[in-house]
Amino acid sequence: MSKASPRGRLPAGLTALRERNFVFYVIGQFTSQLGSWIELTAVSWIIYEMTDSPLLLGLTGLFRAAPTILLALFGGAIADRLPRRLLLFCTESTMLVASVTMGLLAATGQLQFWHLYLLNVVSGTLQAFSVPARHALFAGLVPRSSMQSAVTLNSVSVRGGGFIGPSIAGLALAFGGYALPFFLNAASFLGMLVALAAMRLPRSQANATLRRPSLRHGMTEGVAFVWRTPLLKVALGLEIATGLFGHNAALITIVVRDILGAGPEGLGLLLSATGAGALLGMAMLVAFHVERHGRLILTLGAIYTVLWAAFGLSQWLWLSAILLFALGTVDSVWGVTRNTLAQLLVPDSLRGRVMSVVMLATRGGSQLGRVQSGLTVGLIGAPAAVLVGAAVVGAAVLASWQARLPHYIGKPVVLETEEVP
Repeated sequence: MSKASPRGRLPAGLTALRERNFVFYVIGQFTSQLGSWIELTAVSWIIYEMTDSPLLLGLTGLFRAAPTILLALFGGAIADRLPRRLLLFCTESTMLVASVTMGLLAATGQLQFWHLYLLNVVSGTLQAFSVPARHALFAGLVPRSSMQSAVTLNSVSVRGGGFIGPSIAGLALAFGGYALPFFLNAASFLGMLVALAAMRLPRSQANATLRRPSLRHGMTEGVAFVWRTPLLKVALGLEIATGLFGHNAALITIVVRDILGAGPEGLGLLLSATGAGALLGMAMLVAFHVERHGRLILTLGAIYTVLWAAFGLSQWLWLSAILLFALGTVDSVWGVTRNTLAQLLVPDSLRGRVMSVVMLATRGGSQLGRVQSGLTVGLIGAPAAVLVGAAVVGAAVLASWQARLPHYIGKPVVLETEEVP
């Protein structure tokens, strides 16, 4: 990373804040993500406490991943055909209703673990539409010269929620019972709804896209674009490996209770440590601008592998928190670097469709990683499951070095502006 020269009165990492609409988006994104992390942490703890089964806990990822995988390409095509702000209004409102429903079930003592599976199905279905729409909307709110700034600040909002949310969830579970986290999540959606309403979008951006291909053709264009862009394929391959075998809330939940002997407050501590490290990584990206993406991706991947393996060997809560803090720092910079490449390589007219493919790699992989964790823990135990995951991630990084990525090592990214015919 090389230090950026100031642009106007703002450093390069903050130039996206020049755009009023983007500021509203980031604020709404933070409140929404804060609530989502509260609910995700609570769901992991509640299911494991109700069932005492690593497999049943891991299945939460399957129920969230299945609709995302099945509908992602369709959702991306829809995001490039319908007004993106309207689509987000619909998805955010529906998720608000779902969280209120779970909160009422918990408050009346009727909540069962399969209700949370149903919640994950609903959330996964809605994310298949909302995630491509979010990526396509926020990327269109800034000029391409501010894209890394926009991706970084967007990640700050997400990681900030990951830093604060788990701690709030642990306290809410400890002192407010099962219902409170769901009500807090429902309230958080109001932030994004207000932000969307406050945006002043040009008519062309608010109500239309550059072109409207058929849905069938639109669902394949994103895949075709990724397939013919080698750097994007490598980045997504690393996303899949990390999502399936890297850190996830389900595996950390199992380690906290069964290996470290802590309660929900301990889970909140470790997940918040990961989020705090991520915020440090975001601060580094605000101060510095990434130019040589290939070398940085490989270096951070190697460091991530070592930290994740060390977490698997730790027997102490505070050491585990320190390791996850460091891992969160590395993972956030690693993830932003890959996501910036994805945004820069995609023309706006294809953004929703290509981002749906990115979502298949990120959201689908991370949720299926919970299933993989549950199965692996049942077979060989939690520490060994972490070590196996670290080995697979390390192998993926090594394969990237030996395959496509060396061609790009030491080179600034070349922007791709050509559209798929």
